Amino acid sequence: MMIKTYWAFILAFALIPLDSERALAQFFSSKITENTRSWILSPTDEIQIAQALPESGDPVAEHSTSSPDFESRFAKGQYGFGLSLGYGISINLPAQTGVSGQRTEIRTAHFFSNFKYNLTGLMGKSIYRGALYWVIEAGAVVSVIDPERDGQIVDQAPTFMIGLVPAQLEYKFVNPGRSWAPFLFVGIGVAWGDFFQGTEEISTAFEFILQGGVGIEYFFANGTALNFNYRLWHLSNSGINGRNVGTNAHVFSLGFSF
Repeated sequence: MMIKTYWAFILAFALIPLDSERALAQFFSSKITENTRSWILSPTDEIQIAQALPESGDPVAEHSTSSPDFESRFAKGQYGFGLSLGYGISINLPAQTGVSGQRTEIRTAHFFSNFKYNLTGLMGKSIYRGALYWVIEAGAVVSVIDPERDGQIVDQAPTFMIGLVPAQLEYKFVNPGRSWAPFLFVGIGVAWGDFFQGTEEISTAFEFILQGGVGIEYFFANGTALNFNYRLWHLSNSGINGRNVGTNAHVFSLGFSF
């Protein structure tokens, strides 16, 4: 019985017109194609599988903020703002030769904001490649320990001074192959405060600031940056009235710019 049925099926298939066979082939082909498409993974599925099976070698999609273009970040006319916090330690340099033979020892906290403007854009070649900035700093300096001279307290902390450094130049050495840059700076400004009440080195509330130093800055992908710098900080009245020995200090600062 089964043999007869088999031969009947073969005979029926042979009698089907050729056009009908082609139609059947196209029908089954389209069904296979539709099933195959349903097997294709969505982008979300691919990410989940790649994360679950990192050994597959497929890259994992990540959502991250792209870093600003190197050329545009250091283009002429670019500007930014920043904040810094520093700690100052007065030094006996040059050695005081006045009444006490020692300079007044002062420990200070420095709170400054700044504005930076790119004057030149990228310039120079090789390791000298960089950009020149005009910098304005403004803020306050506060003594955090009672000032002393010859081991004796000569004033009570805190004492205050506000300062403005409108003329400062900074040269930043930049390279597209790294996310950090060393820099040099020098600036001059003015200050007003009561430091003079406990020191022999300065004699007026109005003083001039002269500073210079070095630092290093690290750039983040979102356009912000973190920097650490050292400066030699000089405070004196430039001989406008009374004593003009001045106060010198090492100042170490940590800053953030945006």
